[in-house]
Amino acid sequence: MSTTGPFFSLQEYLQLITRFTCGCRDISSLEDLDTLLREQVFNSLDLVSTEIYFPVNDLTVFRPPFRATEGASFHGNSVPAHIPRQDPWLTDFFNTAGSLQVNADDASTSPILSATGNFCHLLIQIRLGAEIRAILYAGWRSPQSPYDALPLVLETIAALIGSQIQRMDEMSTARNSVASLEASEQIRQALYEISEQTHIVSSEEDLFASMHQIVNRFLNARNFFIALRKERNGEQYIHFVYYFDECDPHFQGMEFKIDPAAKSSMSGFLLKSGQTVLLGPNDFDQFCHDNDINPLGTKAYSLMGSPFYIDHLSGVVVVQSYREVIYTEKDKEILRYVARHIGDALARRKAIAEIHNINELFSSLMRYSPVYVYIKEVTKTDSLVVQASENYRQMLGKPVSEIVGKNMFEIFPADYAEKVTLEDRAIVKGGVPVELEDHLLGRIYATIKFPIRQSERNLLAGFTIDITERKQTEEALRDSERRYRVIFERSPLALISFDSEGTIVDFNDKFVEMMGSSRERLLGINTARQSSPKMREAIKKALAGETATFEDLYTSITGGRTAFLRAKFSPVLPGRSPTEVIATLEDLTELKKHEAEQHKLEKLESLGILAGGIAHDFNNILTGIMANISFAQVLIEQGHKAGKPLAEAEKASTRAAELARQLLTFARGGEPNKKVVSVRHLLREAVSLMLRGSNVKAVLNIPDLLQSLIADEGQISQVLNNLILNATQAMPEGGTLTISADNVLLPAENRFDLPAGPYISIEMKDEGCGIPDENLGKIFDPYFSTKVDGTGLGLASTHSIIIRHGGSITVHSEVGKGTTITIHLPSIGISHVEHPQIASLNSTTTHAGTILVMDDEEMIRAIATAMLRHLGYEVVTCTSGEEAVEFYRNSVESGLSFRAVIMDLTIPGGFGGKEAAEQILAMAPEANLIVSSGYSNDPIVANYKKFGFRGAIAKPYNIHEFEQVLNSLPQN
Repeated sequence: MSTTGPFFSLQEYLQLITRFTCGCRDISSLEDLDTLLREQVFNSLDLVSTEIYFPVNDLTVFRPPFRATEGASFHGNSVPAHIPRQDPWLTDFFNTAGSLQVNADDASTSPILSATGNFCHLLIQIRLGAEIRAILYAGWRSPQSPYDALPLVLETIAALIGSQIQRMDEMSTARNSVASLEASEQIRQALYEISEQTHIVSSEEDLFASMHQIVNRFLNARNFFIALRKERNGEQYIHFVYYFDECDPHFQGMEFKIDPAAKSSMSGFLLKSGQTVLLGPNDFDQFCHDNDINPLGTKAYSLMGSPFYIDHLSGVVVVQSYREVIYTEKDKEILRYVARHIGDALARRKAIAEIHNINELFSSLMRYSPVYVYIKEVTKTDSLVVQASENYRQMLGKPVSEIVGKNMFEIFPADYAEKVTLEDRAIVKGGVPVELEDHLLGRIYATIKFPIRQSERNLLAGFTIDITERKQTEEALRDSERRYRVIFERSPLALISFDSEGTIVDFNDKFVEMMGSSRERLLGINTARQSSPKMREAIKKALAGETATFEDLYTSITGGRTAFLRAKFSPVLPGRSPTEVIATLEDLTELKKHEAEQHKLEKLESLGILAGGIAHDFNNILTGIMANISFAQVLIEQGHKAGKPLAEAEKASTRAAELARQLLTFARGGEPNKKVVSVRHLLREAVSLMLRGSNVKAVLNIPDLLQSLIADEGQISQVLNNLILNATQAMPEGGTLTISADNVLLPAENRFDLPAGPYISIEMKDEGCGIPDENLGKIFDPYFSTKVDGTGLGLASTHSIIIRHGGSITVHSEVGKGTTITIHLPSIGISHVEHPQIASLNSTTTHAGTILVMDDEEMIRAIATAMLRHLGYEVVTCTSGEEAVEFYRNSVESGLSFRAVIMDLTIPGGFGGKEAAEQILAMAPEANLIVSSGYSNDPIVANYKKFGFRGAIAKPYNIHEFEQVLNSLPQN
């Protein structure tokens, strides 16, 4: 515009304003506004450098719009390249509405303004409300304004610019509203279709493809993929569930492990950061570098990606281009919105699939469940079956279809139905699960019921198990436990239970008795620590899982009782360590005593076998000696000097015979010859005989009605004599021997291990030196003696005799105080006095006739012949039973029978006296047969009449005994 002076006329001013105003009608953008200002306003102010600045970078700086390079302007470098908001010289300008005019000589002039070369600077704010939307700059070189009223003109133009910017904002808002409505409708329709596709498309591949097509309607989504994050074995993976790409289609279905230590892929970064990313060709590389991203596949020209997180599902949606297409912020926002809804759709599909699976599982449960399952709807009046498992057919005998929809009264008996209905209402009202036990149709059921709250109805679910067999098993176990407890408590063995540390936790009364203690003192004892070393070793072995045994003497630590125990320790869990242990204990004390007695009897039996043979031969020899001595005494005159030596020899032979008799006590042939005897008589007789002339005083406590025995009188006398003799020898300085006897009735269980019944108890108590403990167990052993001249057979034979009579003998002794011996012998239960019959000897007996002597010993035959001839008999001898029978047969046939036959009982290798007697008596029942034997205690000798003999003479014998037995025979 041409001017004639440095001022605007009113007309020029109005024309300038008019042109600018008219031009604003056709503009719709800031670019159009800039062009209009430059052509219609700035060109008219040719003496002034003018520029308009718009805010960029979040209002931190104002720049001229649409310049090819920074700082380029219509006026070259005579305007500022930019106006920074943080310029300290412009602080007041930005903080105060209005304009700013400064001169070059003003110290507060900004360096940015000074760089233009202008002397004066005018900055005018263009505000819309509180926001500075633009800054209008004018600068001129001279101190004076080139145009009059220039500030007024510029401020008017600034106001018009502000109005135009506001109008464009309103137009843009209107256009955006219409476009937004259209886009929103499109997006809404697209999201609806995505949701629909989730329900109607069966395969995931088809679902993802349909989503791709939908997104492609409003975004350039030629290259599109969906990746999901998965976790497996504690590690995370990215799975490309859909990958449609023109460059990298092979990624479809691939899976990549997420390595936290390595660089992320673009999908991994999106999942980790949660950001929605928009990248173009100018910032793609820098963004990947800054965020440590290593993209997979072909590099994108432009890319958008958005993650989604829905409960237990997370993934990303990515679109990318390889040329031309550059995505915008609007595209980014649309993708972010769509991605979230794709995630929602996938989550719904997953939930629907899970519900479907749960329904399938529930259907399978209801079809195959071994447990009775049901769901009921509980109303104010009824409890209706909604669903029930198929196995209710087994319980009720009808298909499930016939019970669904029915109330309890239509299914069960009335009383049971009423009970169940009331229970169901109470459970729904209470709101808590309940466990019940029911009896129905002879079966027992356990049920758990629990309420299910729904908005419109009250449901109740239940699980029922048939526990009939379990109840029966439990009852059987209780019965078994009761039986076990009875066995445990009444067992003859001690039973003990230990915990895994060896502490006693249970035991029966037998154990208390065996330990001699109390239940209180035994309970809680730790035997692995508090016991004998050998017992501890066995218990520790059992606690380690091995079976262990113990057999030894044991002294209780709580009761002090000592017993010989046999124990077995059994681990409850063999092979496990530690384990609980069950033990059985048996008291073998009496058994060990019995075994000792048995061993002693076996020794005596062995001795008896030996003694039988020795005594037989010894008696034969003694017979030759004693018979010859007694015969010699008969032959010499009275007063002959040989009489005394012969008498001493006879006395020694008698002692030898007594020794042989004791030996025979142990022999099988020494079995007692029993008859009814009076112990009272035998005791008094033994005391009178054995204490005559001694310094020991006897005190007898013997009742008059002492019961009698069936016993061998001689052997019982031998026992009493032996015991009294030992007592007197134990009191060499004299003392008192107390002998007591009584009738006793022993029960079945007694400490002597004897059968129940009546017995006689005999007790002999001396005041002697006593027996040391180390000798007490040996006193009944054969040949054991502490005396210098003892044979060691006295107490051994005593023990043997008592045992053979069915009795017992016990000894209690204290050194320095004395010894007490107690004997028990079975009685007949009554007193019996035997009156011995004294046989009258016929002093006028005639010694005549022939005597047959049968003996295998030549010496015996010779002396017998000599004595018999001296007595006036004829004598025939033979060596065997066969010969004796033959001789007797011949004598019978000749009519000259033998006056008597004297037969040895035992003939080696041939008939003995017993066999020969049977044959002779068969042909001559009146025959006078006399048995003779070296086994003086032989039952045949003692009971000769039972075997047909008329008399008996035990070896050794003398001429007087010979004559006496012959004189006792009846005359033929």
